[in-house]
Amino acid sequence: MLMGISFNRGVFFHDRTYLACAEMKHGVIHVWSEKITLRTIGKMWVRIAFTLPWYYQLFHLMLLCAILFGVAETWFDPLWILVYAAGFHFIFPRQLKKYHGAEHKVFSYNGPKHPEAWEAVKRANIVNSGCSTNSVTYFFLCFLASLPFTGALEWSVLIGFAGMAAAMVFDRYLRRIFKPVYWLSGVLQKYVTCKEPDRAHLETAIRSYQMLMHMREKNNLYQ
Repeated sequence: MLMGISFNRGVFFHDRTYLACAEMKHGVIHVWSEKITLRTIGKMWVRIAFTLPWYYQLFHLMLLCAILFGVAETWFDPLWILVYAAGFHFIFPRQLKKYHGAEHKVFSYNGPKHPEAWEAVKRANIVNSGCSTNSVTYFFLCFLASLPFTGALEWSVLIGFAGMAAAMVFDRYLRRIFKPVYWLSGVLQKYVTCKEPDRAHLETAIRSYQMLMHMREKNNLYQ
């Protein structure tokens, strides 16, 4: 199963064995791929965390310092940080939303995926039925629905994450029963978590996908 992950400078595509990355640096697309190891996962998370705009990073540093120095509880309940993390999809920076849209369009496009086809890819659907926005939608529906009844933030957060976990584990069954939830997720993808990508975003996403396909084909030859 192929999956995509967007970050503020590019797009990852991966399967269970290999990870490919295409990222924009100073106007040039850089591409690399590796077999998935702890080192690869570390490289991926460094890019996800540290390519965000400076004001996001400053805010995250302030949150971290508030927790480490024990002052967070004097300002707010630290559990709200988990709610913030769960809902980060909704406040993606502009470039990340565009890469997210490009990632989705590469998945949606059924023709040959190569950079010359970027205009055709641009016309593809920006909604991806397998997007992680599905599980985020479940989190907030469960969290918000339970909040008036539990009267305790910790229980509502727990219920929210239980809903998110259920969406991941039982997705195949839930999408048959709770179709309106997936419709809502599609609306959120179209208008909130993604933006229409430009050519650079599309070509970056396509190059990442191509790199993963090349990695898979090359290694299959030697098996």
